[in-house]
Amino acid sequence: MNPEIVYCEYPDDVAEAAAALLLELQEEAIAERGVFRIALSGGSTPALLFKLLASADWRDEMDFANWEVFWVDERAVAPTHKDSNYKLAHDLLLSKIPVGEVFRMPAEHENAREAAESYARTLKGRFTPKTISFDAVLLGMGADGHTASLFPGTPALESGAVVEAVEVQGNAIPQRLTLTLRALNSAQAVIFLVTGAEKSARLRDVLIDNDYRYPATRVNPHEGRLIWIVDDEAASELSD
Repeated sequence: MNPEIVYCEYPDDVAEAAAALLLELQEEAIAERGVFRIALSGGSTPALLFKLLASADWRDEMDFANWEVFWVDERAVAPTHKDSNYKLAHDLLLSKIPVGEVFRMPAEHENAREAAESYARTLKGRFTPKTISFDAVLLGMGADGHTASLFPGTPALESGAVVEAVEVQGNAIPQRLTLTLRALNSAQAVIFLVTGAEKSARLRDVLIDNDYRYPATRVNPHEGRLIWIVDDEAASELSD
């Protein structure tokens, strides 16, 4: 499936475009099933989006009461820790809106494998039929081509599970939980938010060269939409 690419000038414009897309997707999902299920990521660009959605204009537009909120990945820290993806979303968005239900990843559990299995059971309990198909998944991409906590050359890329416990070598907080490609590629819409010149070379590798060494290239929903929202700096090498 060919990705949809939305070009924006600045990171703030990326957040605006993402908010407008989420409005469209939530209206479709709630009209069909009465609920909008979204998986969130951490990072600076999602933070801009969270702040925007919590603003007065967007807060009134969104039907947050019918949202079910999940996470793409999480570090093995408490939900109050400064590096927690849950804390980022909670502080900037979830604590400021009348959100429906929130299902955070229990990544701080001392047994990472049990935590992954527990979150997988939580997901399976929310979807009918049992196929886990989020209405929207928000992703970023690292300069190394990773997305979620799926890194180049790691075993989790080939996992048949829905949620995996992974270890990120050389990271200050190596233990994490992450959704797998199986879960990401079953979504109705996957939205990449990519900003900054440091991502430009890798974005070309992924979108132009289709280089499967990079996990972001391998995200391609089987039946859903794949949307990349990028700023000018990140997209600078796409037209060379």
